[in-house]
Amino acid sequence: MRLKICMLIFLFILSGCNIESEETNVPPENLEPTSIKLTPIDLFDGEAGKFKNFLGSMSGGIKLEYEGSKPNASLDIDIWENGKKVDTAGSIGDLFYSLDEQKRSNEVEIIISIDTVNFEGQNEYSIIKVNKVRNSGSSLSTVTLPWNKELTLRGVLQHTEPHSFSVELPVNVFGMQATRSNQISTADLSEESLAETEWALVFTLRFDD
Repeated sequence: MRLKICMLIFLFILSGCNIESEETNVPPENLEPTSIKLTPIDLFDGEAGKFKNFLGSMSGGIKLEYEGSKPNASLDIDIWENGKKVDTAGSIGDLFYSLDEQKRSNEVEIIISIDTVNFEGQNEYSIIKVNKVRNSGSSLSTVTLPWNKELTLRGVLQHTEPHSFSVELPVNVFGMQATRSNQISTADLSEESLAETEWALVFTLRFDD
């Protein structure tokens, strides 16, 4: 009789452990894997070409769409010198934030314009404008940086084709390179290519938990 009782107790404990293990392995609700699709935007296509003089040649745009759980994404403006990141000039946080959660969209357009201005009697400055456009409206951010006059030649760094990526690592989405020489090398937004640049302004998408 004691043997039967002991076996029943043992089976009860064993079944309890199995239930606890199964409950522990249940994935959290509403935490779907997130992926993001980046699509380049031609700002000056067709009749929009009339705005090029206002935005300048160092301009571009991208559309970001996410699938899965809403990511907490920010856009950092990183400064690179001699192939290495040396500073961050600013950051635009929570790109997918919406005041009206009922009308929340899973996409956002980012329009970027970089221009150099010369104030009389002062140094030159780079004016960086970042406009975030969503279904709930738009918001414009402006960053001003001192500009090195020796960097006389500039070129845009941008994606030419749509592509998708996960939110595990930062992603370079737009940029501008500059050099003191009269020749500029063809470059893209990969880390290997940026390592060959003399100076670059890189817009980097980063994700927080």
